[in-house]
Amino acid sequence: MLKHSIILKIGILLIKNIAIFQVPVLRDIRWFFYRKYYGAPKLYVDSGVDISSAHTNANASFEGTGKINLGKGVYIDYSGGVKIGHAVAVSAGAKIFTHNHDINGKFKDWQKNGITYSSVVIEDYAWIGADALIMPSVKRIGEGSIIGSGAVVTKDTEPYGIYVGNPAKKIAQRKVGEFNE
Repeated sequence: MLKHSIILKIGILLIKNIAIFQVPVLRDIRWFFYRKYYGAPKLYVDSGVDISSAHTNANASFEGTGKINLGKGVYIDYSGGVKIGHAVAVSAGAKIFTHNHDINGKFKDWQKNGITYSSVVIEDYAWIGADALIMPSVKRIGEGSIIGSGAVVTKDTEPYGIYVGNPAKKIAQRKVGEFNE
């Protein structure tokens, strides 16, 4: 099983930034490697996506439970654990962080202090806009939330809320029907 996992990881590293894998038939190969490696059967990954654990941690995990679209250049740090629900889009350049350095530790040099981990759940129907940042203090992006382009999210979001700015603030509430796909 470990050998199988290593082959998939090498495949991802080889094809994640090669332009020819944007061609529809070859794009399916990129999706295959990502889906198998991360166990997410409906994961759609654009070029230059980096899903990785920045630091070794027992809770490091990536779980995709439904249809997930990751745009070009997305970075997901799953050091503390990431769970993404169904019909979620993470647009180009967005970044999700689940670790931080303990800046209040005993050392003046913050790099010598320990690392803290946090997990995040991105619930169904959420949309994270281009170049948005989800910081380690966020535990939950609520169902149907929309995070505007360039927003810096530092707190959990409410279901169907629309958030913009730095730090991100709720500016509206989505009004949606009861119909699912």
